[in-house]
Amino acid sequence: MPLATCPRCKKIFEKTRVLVCGKCQDDENADYDKIRSILERNPNLNAEQAAEEAEVPVQCVTRMMQEGLISNVVLSGSVKCGRCGAPAISLSKKLCQGCLEKLNAEVASAQSKIKLSQKKNVQVSEYLHARKAFEDKKR
Repeated sequence: MPLATCPRCKKIFEKTRVLVCGKCQDDENADYDKIRSILERNPNLNAEQAAEEAEVPVQCVTRMMQEGLISNVVLSGSVKCGRCGAPAISLSKKLCQGCLEKLNAEVASAQSKIKLSQKKNVQVSEYLHARKAFEDKKR
C-alpha cells in the first residue's frame, strides 16, 4: 500500500481509502459533521464561508470536496492556476483555460518532434544498410 502524509498531523501513514491517518480520522469525521450541518442550514455558502462557520480550515473543506463528501460548496476563486496564478477551471484541473490550451499545444509539439526523430533515424539507418549492401556486392 502507498504511503502518504496526513494533511492534519503531517505524519506518514499507510494510505487506504481515506485521506487522513487513523488517529486523525475521528477529528475529520467531526469536522465533516460540522460542515454538513452548516450546509444543511445554509446551502449557498462558499468554501471559505463554510470553513469559517464550522471553525475548520479551508483545506479541510476542499479535501472533503475532492473526496466527494461535499458537493454543493462553491470555491470562490480560491483555486488558482498552477502556472500563472489566474482562477482555475476547476478544483481537479488546477489550470486556467489559457494555460490548458498552451500545455496541450506543448504536448502536441513534443509528440510530433518525437515521431519525426524516430522516422529520421529509421530512414538514415535504412539508407546506410542499403549502401553497405550495394558496396559489398560491388566488390
